[in-house]
Amino acid sequence: MKTKMIPLSLTLALAFCATPSHAARLDGAPPAACDGLKVATGPAGKGYSKLYADLVRVSKNTVPLCEVNTEGGLDNLTTLSIKKADVGIVPLDALKKMAEGDASIAALLVVASLNSNYLHIVTSANGFTLEGPKKYGVLKGDTRTVRITKMSELRGAPVVLVGSAQLMVRQLDKLLGYNMRYIDVDSDAAAFQKVRSGEAWAAFSVAGWPHGQISRLAQNSGLTLASFDVPTSSPYSVRPFSYKNIGVYNVQALAVQNVLVTRPFSGSKTGAVAALRQLLERELLELKDGDFEPGWNEIKSFDGNVEWTRFAGVAAKRK
Repeated sequence: MKTKMIPLSLTLALAFCATPSHAARLDGAPPAACDGLKVATGPAGKGYSKLYADLVRVSKNTVPLCEVNTEGGLDNLTTLSIKKADVGIVPLDALKKMAEGDASIAALLVVASLNSNYLHIVTSANGFTLEGPKKYGVLKGDTRTVRITKMSELRGAPVVLVGSAQLMVRQLDKLLGYNMRYIDVDSDAAAFQKVRSGEAWAAFSVAGWPHGQISRLAQNSGLTLASFDVPTSSPYSVRPFSYKNIGVYNVQALAVQNVLVTRPFSGSKTGAVAALRQLLERELLELKDGDFEPGWNEIKSFDGNVEWTRFAGVAAKRK
């Protein structure tokens, strides 16, 4: 069987908890007044929202920011497209794929290259018990235990998808021809429970490292992580990560880079976006050395090559 490469167009949605001074909402409630840049992040408690919280801390109100919580990377692109946010964090491949059919997304500009998001494949640490065909048509068949240790063992398996992984895994499955059976849920907790019950052989969730929900699992949770063993091509890579709390070390995971993007502005917000970029440059060492998210330590340069039009605004001069 030939191994297929994952093309650039494969859409991975991906994906830090904040207590901002202002927050915009997309749940129908009136948003709070915002006197700064509206930043599209993701669910509270996950990677994008945590990165935002770090920016608020180091900014010390020098760059006014307001958080717009969304469902994650793909939702951030839509949020920017309909002008409910000014800047947002998105996965690079999703940006390139979604731009093919949306001119407003194609017009977005990259402000900074950030950390990576990772595909987490959560499965049962003890495996699943399967019963074979009945003997003589009536007697109970032999049983066997199946333990999932890698992505390629999920051909034809029932899998549970949470959040933006619902699109990503479907795209991946279409490419690989694994014919997995999907169960969509709204939360990691619901996904993990279906793995524990045996209803699903694996749960797929996308987030930066460390994944908040996984890092809070106990050693006796009955869950572990499977490796991603499918070859990749740019802009994807396969990198190892570890979760000591569940005894997982150096498991290979699919990774894709996140980028901070902005809508194109020609007025005062151009200066505000430029000030945000200057804040990142000025505080990167503090973000790396201080008590902040590990994702900052992945960043070597905010100017990493992402093959996308860059933001080139100039900060407004102070009077």
